[in-house]
Amino acid sequence: MSYIRIIASALIALAAVPSYANKEPYYVEVWANVLYGTDGHPLQYSLVDEEKYPLAFADNVKARVAKTKVPPAEADGMPATLRSGVRLDFLVTPSADGGGQVRMAGLSMSPIPTKRYAASYPDDIARSGGWEGAVEAACTVGIDGKCRLIEVRALPGMPESVRRFAKASLEGWSFIPQELAGKPIEGEYVFRVRLHTLDTYPEDFRQDRFLRLLHSR
Repeated sequence: MSYIRIIASALIALAAVPSYANKEPYYVEVWANVLYGTDGHPLQYSLVDEEKYPLAFADNVKARVAKTKVPPAEADGMPATLRSGVRLDFLVTPSADGGGQVRMAGLSMSPIPTKRYAASYPDDIARSGGWEGAVEAACTVGIDGKCRLIEVRALPGMPESVRRFAKASLEGWSFIPQELAGKPIEGEYVFRVRLHTLDTYPEDFRQDRFLRLLHSR
């Protein structure tokens, strides 16, 4: 039985922002669930948690999604539909008055995360004054939506505790797998996070703060 493995990575790093740096720019992600037709154009699409976003913002994001196009997919040599998560990354630059600017910073495809988990912060890093670093881990998402294989990618000299942190974190994640011709397939999700000794844990997702900014407009 043949299958097509589609690997699509989320390549924008979600930087952890220390509590003392609340005015620093940060990234936030918005997800869409998209069904692409055999020509690579969207047939159906919806935003994940769309009800949380202001109508104007949601409409703007959906308009961007509607313009996306992927290489036509095939299954067993025949044209096929492809359902995938589409992740849109936005860079938020806060202003002194509590508002801020929002601009799109990237777009990628991958399985959609439904459960996110951060393992315990490495004790040795927490005790190391001034330590800062980033780690990347690639999760092969199985058809059951779990990480079937995790590959941690780190620069030489990266503490082993940070590698364990990245792996243990992704082991707790769940996803909506991508689908080819209506059947779930394996995909890939790339997790990048920056750790800092002043953080209690990596702040990967800043949706609450982002939503407050959007609703204040």
